[in-house]
Amino acid sequence: MELNPDAGVNIFFGLNGSGKTNLLEAAFLLCLGRSQRGVGDNVLLKSDQETYRVEGKLESGGKVQDVSIACSNRGRKQITIDGIKSRLPELYDNFSAVAIGPEDSELLSGPPSVRRLFLDLYISQFSKKYLEQLSRYNRILAQKNAALKDGMEFESYNTLLAKSGSEIMTARRHFLKDLQVLAENYYKKISGGSVFNIDYQPSALDGDWPDEKMVESRFEMRLDEVSKKEKIVKMSLIGPHRDEIEMSINDLPGRTHGSQGEWRSAAIAMKLAAFKLLKDKKKFSPVLLLDEVFAELDEKRSRALIGSFGDFEQLFLTTAVEPPEELNRNAKKFQIQNGQVISES
Repeated sequence: MELNPDAGVNIFFGLNGSGKTNLLEAAFLLCLGRSQRGVGDNVLLKSDQETYRVEGKLESGGKVQDVSIACSNRGRKQITIDGIKSRLPELYDNFSAVAIGPEDSELLSGPPSVRRLFLDLYISQFSKKYLEQLSRYNRILAQKNAALKDGMEFESYNTLLAKSGSEIMTARRHFLKDLQVLAENYYKKISGGSVFNIDYQPSALDGDWPDEKMVESRFEMRLDEVSKKEKIVKMSLIGPHRDEIEMSINDLPGRTHGSQGEWRSAAIAMKLAAFKLLKDKKKFSPVLLLDEVFAELDEKRSRALIGSFGDFEQLFLTTAVEPPEELNRNAKKFQIQNGQVISES
């Protein structure tokens, strides 16, 4: 399927299950080489297909580039930019996208892995170094866990984990500190005045956050402390892969005391905050992908949400209901049926 979106607002409408969300996922994949849902490439393949391929023209900083992402059921992924084989960090460095959808409620209600994915997806767009350190940490962690499972010597990996892990934790702390200020403000606007708070809880540190020069040594010391237990359970127990973000609404734990509407509003506030931070950092506006965001919001909250978008450049919106007039009047509209565009206007 070929799609020619407008440089401004694009609205995809159709019945639920018609394939609207797949289009947003394809756009996110093209920008960042992965699904915004965090699912593996095998999930993106049709059941009767061995490969998928997405290609398009992406513009950033006034420069238009041809990008393609292809992957086979053997897990081999190929990224090209202007016909040249490229790596994932180059996508993160050149392009940017923020996706907001119904599944984002799990940022508050879901397991810690959902919140860590949020951190990794959006901090990596800020920093190629973060993405590289994250890849390095995960590689070393896999080696350590393999050694633990096989009953082999594993302590030598701790120094390497402490170095990469300390940089990851420091980057997460700085990001969440900036995100907190913006997300709290967005949440107040969307919710009508409630207070939203975010607290980073790294598993590798006890008590107060140490001087940044001491994070690495503190992490390595904690790894030594838990090494006997790790040997028994045969897995690594602390580090960025076990970090948590606690969120509260009006000083009550969001996960246990928040309503579905509060979870949705808080998640939207976090994504809008990430959008603002990325725009300020990269000096261009990320592609904004909105999947059925107005379906559960009343008119007042919808208007507050639109007012929070800021100066977005290109926006993709899926909807099964009539979108707000502010977005509808100047939008290019695509009717979707069975995964195909059957009309556009």
